[in-house]
Amino acid sequence: MRAVLVALAVILLAGCGIPVQRQPAPIDPAAVPSRLQGTGSPTSGPASATPGKPAIQVVFARKDRLVTFVRDAPSPAPTDRLQTVISALLAGPSTTEQADGVTSALPPELTLTVAGVQGKRVDLELSGETDGRSATENVLAVGQIVLSVTALSTIDEVTFSRNGQPVEALLADGALTTEPLTAADYAALRSR
Repeated sequence: MRAVLVALAVILLAGCGIPVQRQPAPIDPAAVPSRLQGTGSPTSGPASATPGKPAIQVVFARKDRLVTFVRDAPSPAPTDRLQTVISALLAGPSTTEQADGVTSALPPELTLTVAGVQGKRVDLELSGETDGRSATENVLAVGQIVLSVTALSTIDEVTFSRNGQPVEALLADGALTTEPLTAADYAALRSR
């Protein structure tokens, strides 16, 4: 009787079209649809783009929504990871991501520099041209930065300055503030 059940199970599994493998096969990260990439769990952090390497999350825009992607980090050191996030934001989405409709709302002339870190708050110094952009572009740009930087376990809040002076930022609801910004301020902009 047991042999009949095992044979029946084998026939059913073979007939369902699922190929049988003897060993796990790696999946090329570029082959994974962007909607399935990226978020990782808050407690474990993002899955690395390269297994065994530290990773960071970086946020870009698609159709007025924010989407998260994973990038390799050079090291697990917090300062290296923060700089990697900023560099990845300024570099923009990869060619593959762009082909999938992913863009950056950051103005091409924008530069970001870490002006200081106090506890779990980072102050980012803005330089470069940022005028002449729509409110939607500005909200998405700020959201990209805040969501990317606060995805680091060492940062909960972001403030912006220009020439050492606080800069007002647009919240997701369109309000202006110089208060520290958190991921919760831009959660409504995340792609569903």
